[in-house]
Amino acid sequence: MKNIVKAGIVGGSGFTGLELLKILSRHKNVKIIFTTSRTYKNLTVSEVFPSFHDSEDTKLTFIEEAKDKDFKDIDVIFLCLPPYKSMEYLKGISDEYDFKIIDVGSDFRLKNPEDYKYWYGTEHIMKDKLSEFVYGLPEIYKEDIKKSNCVANPGCYPTSILLGLAPVIKGGIDIRDICIDSKSGVTGAGRKLTEQYLFTGIENNLYAYSASGHRHIGEIEQGIENIAGKKFKIDFTPHLVPLERGIFTSIYCKTGAIGEKTSDIEEKIYTSFENFCSGLPFVKFVGNEIPYLKNVIGTNMCMLGYKFEERTGTIKIFSVIDNLLKGASGQAVQNMNIMMSFDEKEGLNFNGLFS
Repeated sequence: MKNIVKAGIVGGSGFTGLELLKILSRHKNVKIIFTTSRTYKNLTVSEVFPSFHDSEDTKLTFIEEAKDKDFKDIDVIFLCLPPYKSMEYLKGISDEYDFKIIDVGSDFRLKNPEDYKYWYGTEHIMKDKLSEFVYGLPEIYKEDIKKSNCVANPGCYPTSILLGLAPVIKGGIDIRDICIDSKSGVTGAGRKLTEQYLFTGIENNLYAYSASGHRHIGEIEQGIENIAGKKFKIDFTPHLVPLERGIFTSIYCKTGAIGEKTSDIEEKIYTSFENFCSGLPFVKFVGNEIPYLKNVIGTNMCMLGYKFEERTGTIKIFSVIDNLLKGASGQAVQNMNIMMSFDEKEGLNFNGLFS
C-alpha cells in the first residue's frame, strides 16, 4: 500500500466536510488534492474557515465540481453529501477510475433497495452498487472493511446505538424489547437555514423531532439484525438540545431477567461489555457508571456505561459520541486507515489522547 494517498472531498464546506479537512490536513499519510463546494467555489478553504491552517504550497481552493482530470490520480474520495446526492454524484463518474469510496452520507447504508425507498421516500438509482458497499462500523466489520473498495459510513445516531447494543447482543443476553432516546447537538442537523436550528430557536430549548418514523430506524434495525441474527422493531426518538455537538443516547433493553438475582445478571452484562470493548482503540467502557458527553467532544471516542433495573428487568445502556467525529468524519478517516492498512488511529490522535 502507498505511503501517501491522494484524497478528494466532495462537499467540503459542510460540518462533516470541514472536520474531514482538519483531520486529513494533519494526517501524515494523506495529501488532499481537491475539495468541492458550490457555495464557496473559487475561495480558498482558509478564507472560508480562518481556523483552517493552510500552508502556501498546499493552499486548497474550493472547486464547484470535480472534473475527469481531478480523479486521474486520486486514491480515495469522501462523499459528504445529503441524502440522494451521493448516488447521483457517483452515477456521473466513469467506472474506469480506480479509487476507493467512503460515503459519509446515507445512500449506501441500507442493503435492500425497498428499505431505502421506504425510509427515504425515493427509488435508489444505483441498486447494483449496494452490495459493493461495506457497512463502515469498524468495531464490528473491520475485516470486511480491510478488503473493501467502497464503505458506507454509518449515521451518527446508529453509531451510538449499535456500539451500545452490540456488547449485550453478542454477550447472549436475552433482549426482548428495545426503546431508544437520543439527544443531539444542532450540528447533527447540518447547515440548514431553518428557524428551529437557529440560535434563537434552540437556545434554552429542547424538543423531539421526527418522533415517528425517523429515517435512521431502518439503518438501526438492519444493524441490530446483522448482529443478533433476528429482527427487532425498535422505538426511537431523537431530540435536539442547545449544544453545538455531541450525542447522548439512552437505550432501554427489556430482558427476561425480571426477579433474577442482580449480581448474576450484572456480572453477565459487565463481562459482555468488557469482552466487546477489549482492544478497541475508540471505544471505552466506564462500567456501571453513566458517561459524560463532555469527555468525548472533540475526539473519535465512544464511551459506554450501563445500569440494571432489577425491578423491571431493564438494562439501561448509555452511549456518548461526538456526532461530527465518531458519528461522521472521524469514523470515515478510521475506515480509510483500515482500508489503506495505516495505523487505525492515524490522524485521530487529537492532543495525544490516544497515544
